[in-house]
Amino acid sequence: MTAFVPQPVPLEMPPGDPAAVDELVSDVSGAGFWLAVLRDELSGPAASAPGWLGNDAVAAAGQVVRVAGLAREAAAAVLGVRGRLSAYGELLRETRRGISRLREEQEEDTRAAWARLQGLQDVTTAMRTGAPDAVAIVEEFEATEAARRRRHAALLEVLAEDAAATVRALAGASRPVGGSGRPGDEGRVLAYLAAELPGWGDEELAGRGARLARVLSGPVEDADWNALAREATAYAGSAAFAEALLLGLGVEGVRELLGVLGDGRLGADSAVAGLLAGALGGALRTGDARDPVGAVLDAVYVGVEQQDARVAVDPGPDPDVVALGMGAVLAATVGMRSGGLRPETIGTWGRQLLAREHAWDGWRSVERAVPANLRVPPVDPVPLVVGLLADSEAAEAATFLGGLHVWSAILARSWDDGGAAVADLVERAGAEQGPAGDSAVRAGLRALGAGLADGDPEDWRVDRGTAAAVAPALGRAVAGHIGVAVEALWVGVDGGSGGTSDALRGLGHLTLARDAEASVAQALYDWARTQPTAFEGTSASAPLPAVAVPAAYVAAKEYGQRLDHALDGFEAQEAAEEKEWWWDHTVGLVGFAPGAWGVGLGLVEGYLAITLDMDGTWTDPVDAGLSFDGADAASAARAGVASDSAEQARAVVDQARAAYERTADVLGRPEPPVSPRTDYLEPLGEVATDVAVDRARRGFPVPFYGPR
Repeated sequence: MTAFVPQPVPLEMPPGDPAAVDELVSDVSGAGFWLAVLRDELSGPAASAPGWLGNDAVAAAGQVVRVAGLAREAAAAVLGVRGRLSAYGELLRETRRGISRLREEQEEDTRAAWARLQGLQDVTTAMRTGAPDAVAIVEEFEATEAARRRRHAALLEVLAEDAAATVRALAGASRPVGGSGRPGDEGRVLAYLAAELPGWGDEELAGRGARLARVLSGPVEDADWNALAREATAYAGSAAFAEALLLGLGVEGVRELLGVLGDGRLGADSAVAGLLAGALGGALRTGDARDPVGAVLDAVYVGVEQQDARVAVDPGPDPDVVALGMGAVLAATVGMRSGGLRPETIGTWGRQLLAREHAWDGWRSVERAVPANLRVPPVDPVPLVVGLLADSEAAEAATFLGGLHVWSAILARSWDDGGAAVADLVERAGAEQGPAGDSAVRAGLRALGAGLADGDPEDWRVDRGTAAAVAPALGRAVAGHIGVAVEALWVGVDGGSGGTSDALRGLGHLTLARDAEASVAQALYDWARTQPTAFEGTSASAPLPAVAVPAAYVAAKEYGQRLDHALDGFEAQEAAEEKEWWWDHTVGLVGFAPGAWGVGLGLVEGYLAITLDMDGTWTDPVDAGLSFDGADAASAARAGVASDSAEQARAVVDQARAAYERTADVLGRPEPPVSPRTDYLEPLGEVATDVAVDRARRGFPVPFYGPR
């Protein structure tokens, strides 16, 4: 066992300079004094804005009152925190004194311990052998050091607690001017004061917006984009700043920024996205005929006719990359607790995105764009549009869904959430009463039925999964706008002369969803009971609406059942053709081997394709749907119309059957494709043909087995 004197424990001084704190206290005291002077001055006659007249006097007085209120709150906060800072400065000074005393004690104890060790008869031997006297001196020194370490830690702990309380007090003192007490609060305070003092703040913010627009319009290093945007994020939504920024950038400047965001070079959660979201949401239209701010908000950034930049000669970013930039701005809006893009701008962008997608046969921008600098996965903007508008006002949702191409593109898509957000959007749009809601519902039915007029669903572009997900919400929307359904059904009653039958076909497909069908049926029943029931002047060719419309609805239900069967058939055909194509372009290539090997392998391949169901045939699906005929139409009509005599009862039946038949003729009867029969001789025929071609190529006579 040996004994040795340990190194003295470090006794570090706390950070901070008491003199600097004293200087800060002096500055805070001066600020508090002048704020108090301003408060007192504005509490006197100046608060009434003497010399001002009329509305100007009212506005000026209001400004004075706001400034006085700010001065009063700020003075109270600053003067209150002065005492907290003074107390902290004094505690910091006392803590440093205490640690200095600990250091002096440590030096004295260290000298004393070594002096006692030197007093031993043979200190070296005593230390090496762990003599009891040496061990006692060392243990006593260690105990003193441990106590000193605890005293030092206690001093720092008390100071840290006081520092935390001082920080909280300082943060609270900044709240009257919109601060949070965190670094980088300049923008937040500026935005707050600009809102409270518009006479001063508008000019300051407008100047900052114009300057930032000039900087962003010039060459900017990738590393600087986010830094520039981050400085202005706090007041990006202020109208004065936003308008100056957008006017300085113009349509082309905003498009360039969207392109920069879309190519991924700025990374995820770019501050530029938040800047644009705030500015586009904060800018106010002037309402004039020539509105430059409105021109930026309403500009076409992603056009249908714009070509892919990889093959186009026009300058500017690829429109599909711009679409990805829109996705970044929309994602920033989702993450904001307030502010961000307004619903009308979201709708404008969404219509542009879906119109382009519709024109490209459903090929999405997120699939077409391949930015060279992409560092993060691209964001598909369309689901963000749908989600944001589903949370907006009903009028905004209805306006967005009022376009046929919007519905067509939405229904052609498959959705990661199974179509839940689209259903929410349809629900919200259906809640809008009046023309906008009618237009949204009508467009939905037309898009659902488009491409079915020839009785061949092969060109129908609707995704069946999306249609099923949306159907319950659309059914409730149709029920809430039952006039749209009546309008569509009357096209069938008129024999197709009353307008397009797309909405009628869409209504027929909608009836496949049980919830949707129940909603529409109940609404039609309620509608029929409110219609006139006078039979005078009516006939099978000019039926009573209360009779004809429910009967036409039964024909639409019959069409929906047959359409569902036809769609099953076309899906089976498509699956069979895909399997056949894959087989022909993989296993089927063995038949091209030269000589006898190719003939033999081709024969095996042909029969193997038949065995494995890879020959392009399929099992025709069984039509298990319900059937509805003229008798069902008559029953539906009788349920809504009371007949007082046998003659009226016959009239109901005759008119209902006639309306059913005319509607059925307009709708047609969709038929599924029929699978070709399996041809077991086809592989032999193909082999014989291959042999004949090979013999002819090599100059051998080809046997002829027909009549001479």
